[in-house]
Amino acid sequence: MLFLALSLSATLLAQDKMSQSSKLAQKGILNHLDVGVNVGTLGFGVDVAVPMGDYVRIRAGYNYMPRFSFKSDFNVETRNGSISNLIAKVGKIDDKLAQYGIDINSPAFAEYKEMFDKFRNVEAKDHVTMSLKPDLHQFKFLVDVLPFKNNKHWSLTAGFFVGPSVVGDACNLDKETLILEGINAYNEIYVNYPEHGIKDTWLHDDGKAKEDPFYRYGVAGFNLGRFADGDKALMVPDKDNKARAEMKVSKIRPYLGLGYNTHLSRDQKWNLSVDAGVLFLCGSPKVYVDNVYKIDDSPIRFDESGKYLGGIGFDEDDFYYGDIVGRIPGTYTYGPYGELRNHVDLTRDLHDIPGKVGNMVNTISKFKVYPNASVTVSYRLF
Repeated sequence: MLFLALSLSATLLAQDKMSQSSKLAQKGILNHLDVGVNVGTLGFGVDVAVPMGDYVRIRAGYNYMPRFSFKSDFNVETRNGSISNLIAKVGKIDDKLAQYGIDINSPAFAEYKEMFDKFRNVEAKDHVTMSLKPDLHQFKFLVDVLPFKNNKHWSLTAGFFVGPSVVGDACNLDKETLILEGINAYNEIYVNYPEHGIKDTWLHDDGKAKEDPFYRYGVAGFNLGRFADGDKALMVPDKDNKARAEMKVSKIRPYLGLGYNTHLSRDQKWNLSVDAGVLFLCGSPKVYVDNVYKIDDSPIRFDESGKYLGGIGFDEDDFYYGDIVGRIPGTYTYGPYGELRNHVDLTRDLHDIPGKVGNMVNTISKFKVYPNASVTVSYRLF
């Protein structure tokens, strides 16, 4: 008896579910499933679509933009000239030191010899070529509204895309690694230069400080313009001898669009949809870089008591106040100072970015939306 009752209950439940499904199908809810592939400004994609009545359709899927690259040149410079001029000047520094009885090949300077040679062998050019690569892949959830009762060709679409926040990056070409390695070698020499014996032999005693190429040229790197307070932004290669940047947007990107839909076959199994709309980026993209020095490169300044206030140059006693190396304010000691800043946003933290980089950043900062134009071919499974 119990078994009979359970069997009867199961039968009734199955009939009820079939009845519910039949009612949904009659109302045009979940009564078919379309699977499609698409191509457009968002790359290649796949999606599935189901109806939620006569006037609403839900779509979900994934889009991927194949990675491609385009190249741009980033200028490398110093405070007092181009990097090629610096290579020529510093490349002959051992001859200059020899005039003062200093042998750069002696054991005392062994730690510098390899760096000197590395820098002297760098190709003399004033820019580094960067490879810029978009990286856009995202999931989507869209609701299509077909507002006309007797015309299902047109649809209005709202929804959102979700994907990683990093949508592009830039890095120097592999062939440029040698020059970046040389720049790092030079900067390392420059930072350590005043703390070792060279300064005691000729730099100060003979009043030749202003002729010294390290102090004349200062730190070498990529000029990225100015901070809000007017200080210079100079990016140096990272410890792996690379120059990098990355572009970020919001992970969630709302979407609004318009669609046109039509059948490709008489049995309505094959269908075509054309979509046009915009992704809202929730603000303009951010372009982040690391290893950026904030440098007060204005002329040297002192207060009435002679206290150093800022700027770059030599005081009346021929003491040097530099960008990241010089006389440490308030002391009689030479050494490195200055702090590398990370996560500097080119679009918001800096202005007056020079050259092609500046043009690129100005263009990116205007993008608050991303256009979508795509074509989808779909097949109705049932």
